[in-house]
Amino acid sequence: MSTPRAAKRYAKSLFSLSDERGAIEHMENDVRQLQAAIAGSHELEMLLKSPIIKADTKEKILVRIFENNISDLSLEFVKILVRKGREATLPAIIQEVLSLVRTMKNVRLAEVKTAVPMDDALRSRVSSALKHLHDGEVELHETVDASLLGGFQLFMDNRMIDASIKREIAVLRRQITDHDYEPEI
Repeated sequence: MSTPRAAKRYAKSLFSLSDERGAIEHMENDVRQLQAAIAGSHELEMLLKSPIIKADTKEKILVRIFENNISDLSLEFVKILVRKGREATLPAIIQEVLSLVRTMKNVRLAEVKTAVPMDDALRSRVSSALKHLHDGEVELHETVDASLLGGFQLFMDNRMIDASIKREIAVLRRQITDHDYEPEI
């Protein structure tokens, strides 16, 4: 899903203002707390999307939830979003802000899908292999997808490495069905 242009503009505004004030680290922590709260509460997610609940009510609720948990700058930013009717784009804005922070810190985002959860030894091997691909840090997100049957899929920088059993079976199936051999009768 593509990010709305408004989300990118708001993310750049928050990032620039935080950078001017030397508060990038605080803003990043605040944004991660907002992200966790939205991901952890279906009711909060629905509140942000609801066209029925009035803006002033949304603002009061969000202030009560976050006033002691995030900085004043981030809280004022959330209030502005509500006043402008852009609160539904907050999850997309959060993604964009985190992307800007990663770019600033030279951190790449990588996703690993495996059939079973990775253990610590495998996680460290994957992390060290990824460090050879990128001269900086790598933020690793893990996903379990049982349909892979085994192996892994790695997504980083618009590239994918598919070393899954599911892919190997598909390749074998193609090789078996796409042959020129015709048995003699």
